[in-house]
Amino acid sequence: MTLVIDDLSFAYGDVTALENIAVEAVPGRLTAIVGPNASGKSTLLRCIIGSLRPGRGRALLDGVPTRHLRPRIMARRMAYVAQRSAVSAAFTVTEVVELGRYALPPSRRLVEQAIARLDLADVAHRSYAALSVGQQQRVMLARAVAQLEGAGYLLLDEPTSAMDLRHQRDTMTLIRELVGEGVTVLMVMHDLTAAAVEADVAWLLQSGRLVAAGLTSEVLTESRLREVFNVPFEWLESASGGRRLAPITSSRGGG
Repeated sequence: MTLVIDDLSFAYGDVTALENIAVEAVPGRLTAIVGPNASGKSTLLRCIIGSLRPGRGRALLDGVPTRHLRPRIMARRMAYVAQRSAVSAAFTVTEVVELGRYALPPSRRLVEQAIARLDLADVAHRSYAALSVGQQQRVMLARAVAQLEGAGYLLLDEPTSAMDLRHQRDTMTLIRELVGEGVTVLMVMHDLTAAAVEADVAWLLQSGRLVAAGLTSEVLTESRLREVFNVPFEWLESASGGRRLAPITSSRGGG
């Protein structure tokens, strides 16, 4: 499957949110979508899935505009996890995850597998509404995982923002596993270190425009990030040998 963003623009009334976005998703890779607040990251995902109609341009899935695809067809090819998801009925965790199969044949095995992969077995019979926000994020990701069958697209909008550190780590490990299984992941990320370390590809947005797209190492450079975020960055070495991308604070003498 191919996903192409073709000269896409979108505005909320008189406010332009996206302008002339043209880029193609790299199949079977994790793409980090990064940029300052209000740069159009979440809006881009919503235009891709067809919940927002672009003023110009389109998102094409195998050559067909996504907004022209029937919901059931879209659900077989693409799963989406929003920043915050509401569940109107008094569903349990298992029932919410089962919703990921609504356009596909029921599969108790895949539902239970998704619950286990997101460390939700202990709360599977609890009400979704009674969970913490971080747990709810894991439930929604489990629903998306249950929806995927083989190669497909997984669109994630800051899916770990409310999780504790352990579950953030475990979720990123799971996302990398899904990529290894052939899933193409587009993920809005605010953690630039995680994006630089975990993602294969990066799309960098600023004020609704695509500043750069390509290999993460080539896009998330210190000079480009300083220009986009108006903050100087540097790579720091940890005692364990890892690297962390961090802003330079005035107290450390940055300019």
